[in-house]
Amino acid sequence: MSTENCIIVNQCLAAPKRAQYGGGMIGFNQRTTGSTLSSELGVSNDGLHNTTLSLKTVKLEKGNLYTFSAWVQISNGSESETVAVAFKASNGELVHGGETMAKQGCWSLLKGGIVAKFTGVVEILLMSKAMEIRVDNVSLQPFTAKEWRSHQDKSIDKVIRINRVVFIAVVYLSLVNLIQVRKKKVSFKVTYANGTAADGALILILQTKSGFPFGCGMNHYIVTDEAYRQWFASRFKVTSFTNEMKWYSTEKTRGVENYTVADAMVNFAEQNGISIRGHNVFWDNRVMQPKWVKDLPPAELMKAATRRLNSVVSRYAGRLIGWDVMNENLHFRFFEDKLGENASSMFYSMAYHLDPSTTLFMNEYNTIENSKDHTATACKYKEELEKILSFPGNAGLKAAIGLEGHFRDPKPNIAFMRSALDILGTMGLPIWLTEVDVGGGPDQAHNLEDILREGYSHPAVEGIIIFGGPIAAGFKCMTLANYDFEPTPVGEVVDKLINEWKSGRRQVRTDSRGMSEILLFHGDYRVKVSHPLINSSMSINFKVTKETENITVLLQFDA
Repeated sequence: MSTENCIIVNQCLAAPKRAQYGGGMIGFNQRTTGSTLSSELGVSNDGLHNTTLSLKTVKLEKGNLYTFSAWVQISNGSESETVAVAFKASNGELVHGGETMAKQGCWSLLKGGIVAKFTGVVEILLMSKAMEIRVDNVSLQPFTAKEWRSHQDKSIDKVIRINRVVFIAVVYLSLVNLIQVRKKKVSFKVTYANGTAADGALILILQTKSGFPFGCGMNHYIVTDEAYRQWFASRFKVTSFTNEMKWYSTEKTRGVENYTVADAMVNFAEQNGISIRGHNVFWDNRVMQPKWVKDLPPAELMKAATRRLNSVVSRYAGRLIGWDVMNENLHFRFFEDKLGENASSMFYSMAYHLDPSTTLFMNEYNTIENSKDHTATACKYKEELEKILSFPGNAGLKAAIGLEGHFRDPKPNIAFMRSALDILGTMGLPIWLTEVDVGGGPDQAHNLEDILREGYSHPAVEGIIIFGGPIAAGFKCMTLANYDFEPTPVGEVVDKLINEWKSGRRQVRTDSRGMSEILLFHGDYRVKVSHPLINSSMSINFKVTKETENITVLLQFDA
């Protein structure tokens, strides 16, 4: 599965690059000009687009995944405009597959995809508000579900070449780093005390901590329910609180703060080695403000918000791995309407200067889970985050991308999800899936597994938190355990992946050179080495990280 265009997905080039997969099912390599939409489609379909360009009619096979790419530009209108791809079924239904921001005079890469819910013919359309669309080097490549899964599995093991430019004074060096997505080859060299190779030494390897944060949301039941505490601590080492750190939970009455529950949850997490993502400092939705905040005049709101930010960020400074500073500021704009267009940027700056070592997330929904929602597309997310980072004083801010992942479609569009991750991955920032849950139904467990595997196998994703839990703790949307804390089918998927994505206990023997190699997941390890011919053993601890190059563990017996 090609990734050659990932690094240029947000660049505007003088000439288009070649079509991926040689065009796949389309093989389209001629520049074409669009025309005004006819009344047959009309603006009434989605209220967003005025111009369409029909590319080709193709037959989809139910259950297959299709990746789409094309190079596009606009003309005879504004300098830049959104261009989207949609698939029109014979019944007139439009399935949106992705979009990009196109410009005049240069070519932008449009990436997207679709999971076929039926076998039948669809018409591939490009749609835009621009007066004219031009397109070149179009590709539509099919994959069976088995082929897609195989690519995910291979991605976990594979080596990715990342080109970086490092500036040293006025000289720059182009470096190529080899990074394995989730695993790394580790070499062991074992010798006797005299330095000769220890042939046949037994190396027992135990992974003590995963290097990939795969966690779960936590709520206030954790404070009092011992069974819930044991269930959680035995599985997860990273969390976000579902509601307990939010403003409406800690300051229900103006000037009266209460962190009792949040503090107790933080203490539980710290006692059990569980890292915490702070969720959240602010929520840009008016409905989600404390009642007393909603109608404050701007000056009073600024005063109250400043007090809130200083209070919660200072209270937990150094104890969290991240903060959602402004939640859902693409869909909502409560603070922007009250305090001005730079409200979000300003609050990120304030949080950064209070706690400069903590990663600050922009958290949003529907960027990866819903191709129909044009409010929070990957391109618009990128634009908003770049605006925040360019705000005066934010140059050193440790930023990250938070994608909630509330999937409600009976068949999630995993191909669209990958294209959105590819686009955001070009920012070079950590991506986390922060609140993953899946709507109910007979395929809930299967859909969750598909989503989690897609996230885990993507090289830009550095953490996943699911929003689910035991029914005894009130988790009804995505229940992981019944009242006896036995796993549901969804919980079984989670437990399976926790075990699959770690090395567990492994053992190898050295060869005649005293050498042995093994592929291990990133994480912390404890190793014990023994030999059947001598009464001696040794143990050491070491780490495997994606940044570490060529790991060789040297071990020598005392006798």
